Amino acid sequence: MVINNKRLAHIIRPSYSVQQISDIVSFLQEMGTLDFCPLPNGLFRAAALGSDKGYTGYSYIWVRDNIHIAHAHYAVGNIPVGQRTVRALMQYFIKHRKRFADIITGRADPANPMNRPHIRFDGGTLDEVNEKWAHAQNDALGYFLWLFCKLVNEHKLIPSQDELDTLALFPRYFQAIRYWEDEDSGHWEEIRKVSASSIGVVIAGLEEFSKLLASPGEVFTGDADSDPRFVDTLIRTGRSALTSILPFECVQPDLAKQRLYDGALLFLIYPLRVVEGKIAERILENTIAHLQGSFGIRRYLGD
Repeated sequence: MVINNKRLAHIIRPSYSVQQISDIVSFLQEMGTLDFCPLPNGLFRAAALGSDKGYTGYSYIWVRDNIHIAHAHYAVGNIPVGQRTVRALMQYFIKHRKRFADIITGRADPANPMNRPHIRFDGGTLDEVNEKWAHAQNDALGYFLWLFCKLVNEHKLIPSQDELDTLALFPRYFQAIRYWEDEDSGHWEEIRKVSASSIGVVIAGLEEFSKLLASPGEVFTGDADSDPRFVDTLIRTGRSALTSILPFECVQPDLAKQRLYDGALLFLIYPLRVVEGKIAERILENTIAHLQGSFGIRRYLGD
């Protein structure tokens, strides 16, 4: 392996001590690698761009990306950053919760991804982007539900009634689209298929929501929304579907959709902890055997 940066070459090795890892973190901090520059409301653009690069679209906000950034800060103890990000995302969903309501009531057809809650938007105004996009991404919505509820369950957030009522739309939405068999574009925003990685993320979100329902003091206005049996049924149905697919990503007979190995499945192991034990080991083995390369891993075969 050729490493042109002399400082990097000095610290990269096959295995590390705790002190050596600390030295790498210090180096990355010194170089600004770990610096994140949020918008005033706490959201993070897809990329740091100059004022003349707006045409690329990477100045917009992706829900999934922001959850991963928020969780990364949370995981290292920088909880206020994660709090601000999920709260800003919540304000976006509150502003556009009619998207959820229309799917739930049948006024909008979820087969058209533009009718679904938009997972990419303008972070400055919290407005939707008037551009055709693959918004059928159940994983993005599941990630948000997971982290927001997780922070509430760990007493890192105190939700308002408006926020609780918006959270309550997520399980009903997932039921309406039958998430356990719904074809979505998933982590990589590509061909719609029934993906284990998307089903698993939704399960993680529903499980944290179920914990929230069981906590004292939180009041939900809808009877169905506040019935733990309703949410538990959604979780069990999703678990059954997930078990029928794992350790693979998609087992549909259509070869254009079928995918055995996918890096997105790793998120079900960490941070979501939806799968563990032998299934988790099999996913790791498949990733190493089929996706690992000289530098990191491929997202999937042919990537």
